Amino acid sequence: MHWAISDIHGCYQEYQALLEKIHFSSRDTLYFLGDAVDRGPEPMKVVLDLAARENVVPLLGNHDLLAWQVLDRFGETIAQNRLPTGTQQELAQYYFWRKRGGQTTLDSYRGATPHQRQTMLEYFDRCKLWHQVRVGGTLYWMVHAGLGDFAPNRPPESYTLRQLLIQRDDYTTPLSPDFVLLSGHTPTAVIDPNCAGRIWRGNGRVAIDCGISHGFALGAYCLESEQCVYFP
Repeated sequence: MHWAISDIHGCYQEYQALLEKIHFSSRDTLYFLGDAVDRGPEPMKVVLDLAARENVVPLLGNHDLLAWQVLDRFGETIAQNRLPTGTQQELAQYYFWRKRGGQTTLDSYRGATPHQRQTMLEYFDRCKLWHQVRVGGTLYWMVHAGLGDFAPNRPPESYTLRQLLIQRDDYTTPLSPDFVLLSGHTPTAVIDPNCAGRIWRGNGRVAIDCGISHGFALGAYCLESEQCVYFP
């Protein structure tokens, strides 16, 4: 089976419980739509688990990108428990990351072994910005946030980092009859308060960030059956 999960945000125990609930095995494929890190208590464990599985297709999220940029620049300093020094722009990015939930990732990185730290950076490096797959008769386009400034016949590689990872989608307008867009990033409670903690579907889109880091749930979506499974 093909499953999609997004926005684990360091919630390792909930992520493992959800994998157990869907009976995920080596025969299945998991598409992870980004934001493994920040906010939750165990981001390093989440990354190490995703990185170790050969049947995971990882996409980059905006929190992953920011953590990667900061750790690539200040990783050694952070590992030595020292305050970073750099340009005003670099320091502003560092403190912005911490304010946006990066503190848990920073703490997790500090407590990791050198090999685990390297694995985290290598994981970020191999994450895709987008992915396409056809399952049954449906073509799925997968991104973290959406297709900002969408235009018909525009290839996915023409979208910018901001359009794919940060810009929130307009869920009120139809997208394309040619594919279904699978995305995370925007908690479904923001799209529709009545859908809080549940996967949202409509207008050619499936939004699967169920808001685990905001106290709601972690959701998994099955591409074959369109089944939605949640924890808790």
